[in-house]
Amino acid sequence: MAKLRGYVFLDRLQPQLMSLIGATCRGYLPRANEASLTVEVAPGMDVEWLTDVALKHDDVKPGVLVVERQFGYLEFHSKYAASVQSAGAALLAAMGAKESDAIKPEILANRIVDRVDGYHSFLINRSKAGSMLLPGESLFILEMQPAAYALIAANEAEKASNVKLVDCRFMGAAGRLYLAGAESDVRTAAEVAIETLQNLAGGRG
Repeated sequence: MAKLRGYVFLDRLQPQLMSLIGATCRGYLPRANEASLTVEVAPGMDVEWLTDVALKHDDVKPGVLVVERQFGYLEFHSKYAASVQSAGAALLAAMGAKESDAIKPEILANRIVDRVDGYHSFLINRSKAGSMLLPGESLFILEMQPAAYALIAANEAEKASNVKLVDCRFMGAAGRLYLAGAESDVRTAAEVAIETLQNLAGGRG
């Protein structure tokens, strides 16, 4: 039986996060300000039939469909938030689950690094998917479980502060978020990202 690990609804995809998802997704490209829903399930293969349920239920476009080593991930989006929510409700009904059955996010690590060294920024930029981290900028790093919640932390931080999205890894054993910019902007973004995760409900720890 499929278990719901993460259920991440974004009311308005922010431009940087939209671009990062679009740069790596193999499905339909999202657009800024569209509504988006990402689900994380176990076992991973169950995401295939859940995709079938969601796409047949309402007019939504799939952006990400990945069967990872342990978990499955589906992201779909639409300019109509009601369509995304309707498809999500159908998916939950097929699982016999509620949104509150998802695992409550757990923050594993978070830290602000001020005035990043040039060699350090070089190493991070070698593997990042988003914006360049420049020497001297402040960097916020955040790690959480389940991984999919990195998306909502990134989206809400981008709404609240003028930061650069360096990377957002939302699949695997843990999610990871890298944000950079001026110290004051990064501290604001960090507060919002952490508060967002802490305020999310969840039924299983």
